[in-house]
Amino acid sequence: MYKKVFVLFAIILAFLETGCVSSGKKVLLGQRDPIALVSVVSNDIISWKDEDPIKPESVGMMARRSLREDPDLTFAANAGDLITTAETLFRDTMDGSALINLADNRTVLFSNAYRSADLNSRQIYRNLVVPEGYRHIDYRDKKFLAALESETGIQRTMFVEFVFSSAMSMGFGKNGTCRAHVEMTVTVLNAQGKNVFKKVYSLGSRPTMRVSNGLYSESEMIELFESAILDACYDFLDDLEK
Repeated sequence: MYKKVFVLFAIILAFLETGCVSSGKKVLLGQRDPIALVSVVSNDIISWKDEDPIKPESVGMMARRSLREDPDLTFAANAGDLITTAETLFRDTMDGSALINLADNRTVLFSNAYRSADLNSRQIYRNLVVPEGYRHIDYRDKKFLAALESETGIQRTMFVEFVFSSAMSMGFGKNGTCRAHVEMTVTVLNAQGKNVFKKVYSLGSRPTMRVSNGLYSESEMIELFESAILDACYDFLDDLEK
């Protein structure tokens, strides 16, 4: 009996979620007015997927020696520069499509509304990083949304959050090959703060790279992330066209 109820509830929930996303896509594509990209954030340290960050003091002697011999090797890459690349790739991909019309970056980031908006304390506490010029905008700040519309005429805002991690693709433990894993959440709000679209896109890079004792080339990993971010952006656009 309980099993039947649970299955029925899951079916109803899936139907509602599908309906909400479908409805959100219609709203998103039904208007051609520009959307302000107001927030792009990610984790700062790229750790292994579904694992706690590795502490430097826990790395063994052989691994520490390898790190000294090759500065490009790492066990946890930094996303400080990657988030700027991610913003550029996302914006360029959207600008190259006929589906999403992003507002001029300077109009948004240099507006009085943006500079005085409330900050998201949760993101700051979690040490999430943002591209240069961006702030940790709090999506719950309805005064900001109304002020941005009043100042610029822009009625919709977009929030993009990335979770970057590395994931094993083949091998045993942390020896073998790994790939870059990207989780991209896209949220669009109207000027009243209502959520008109929200969906998560999760994928791993198609290319892989070598990993040995948990160490890998940071520069190679960043290249894998760039390709995975582009794939996530195209998945978002492909999803809108369905």
